[in-house]
Amino acid sequence: MLDVSVGFLIILGITSNIFFKDKIYSLTQDLEKCKLKINDYEVESAIFSAIVEIMDIFGKDVSMEEILSHVNQSISNFFKKEVVIVQLFGEHFFQDIKGGSINLPEETFEEIATQAYPILINNLNSFPRYKFLETTGVSSFILVPLKNKKEETVGVIGVFSKNQRVFTQKDLSLLKLISVPISLIIENAELIEKTKVLSITDPLTHLYNRRHFQFYIEKITKQAREEKFHVSLAMCDIDNFKIYNDRNGHPAGDKLLRDIAEILHQNIKGSDIVARYGGEEFVIIFPNTHKDTAFYISDAIRNKIKDVEFPGEEFQPGGDLTISFGIACFPCDADTYEDLIRKADIALYEAKRQGRNRTIVFNGLK
Repeated sequence: MLDVSVGFLIILGITSNIFFKDKIYSLTQDLEKCKLKINDYEVESAIFSAIVEIMDIFGKDVSMEEILSHVNQSISNFFKKEVVIVQLFGEHFFQDIKGGSINLPEETFEEIATQAYPILINNLNSFPRYKFLETTGVSSFILVPLKNKKEETVGVIGVFSKNQRVFTQKDLSLLKLISVPISLIIENAELIEKTKVLSITDPLTHLYNRRHFQFYIEKITKQAREEKFHVSLAMCDIDNFKIYNDRNGHPAGDKLLRDIAEILHQNIKGSDIVARYGGEEFVIIFPNTHKDTAFYISDAIRNKIKDVEFPGEEFQPGGDLTISFGIACFPCDADTYEDLIRKADIALYEAKRQGRNRTIVFNGLK
């Protein structure tokens, strides 16, 4: 009887052990599934947060650089250990890199980045085209193009791992999800930028308009007062423009204004500002420039315009189309921007009074 009881207990122990092992295995499997689900929820939550952060700047008047840096930070919050690159191509070229660096020549990066479709590569050895990335320490990467409304690739989001990360299709899908609002924001930012440019640009000559000139001259003279540097101002006026316009017609007059604007723009320093002041009158702001230098530059432009053979100029007085300049300097001639404009205008009037086609510097003129 004792032997039977002992046998029963042994069998029960073995059965129980198997049962509990199965139960523990089942619970372990359930736990792993729960962890995966929690990880998925965390990933989705992170991506949702990134999209909310990205859309938060939609419509705001911020620069493209600020937008892309903000976007990249949002993506980097998810791909914490990877190198994240957000880049625009073409005339709006800009690149923001977070999480490290990748020593790639610009042309090489563009070659792999300007694809019309997303790329996910985990095994570089299987793709000879991308094997060179191993020399930069990259083990795997994702590239997702940014497209405009015409479905043209205008930029890219790139996530590069140097930590042997195995990217998943879910990583790729979520990155594609992020690319949609980013593309919208980039288009919106470009529209805002174009609108801003139009608001400060003269539509005929494409120079700055009078409104922007007023804003800038006030700003730069204030800065000059604080930092103790000179600002020179040249006002110039096409001589006998009415005669030219009446004799050759308004289309020819408009073309002349555009041609003069181009000459002015092409012959100033990079820090100088040229604007159309009104009618046939233009202004040039020379920051950090004494009036002697402003005179030298302005008189060289005057001579250049005199030497150009403009269509129809033979009907001008003297058979030549010319321009006159008046120059004043802050703070040596004026202590406010309004007075600087007035003094330059007085000098211009004196150039006209003396017979036109000359450059006059304000030196105590009345």
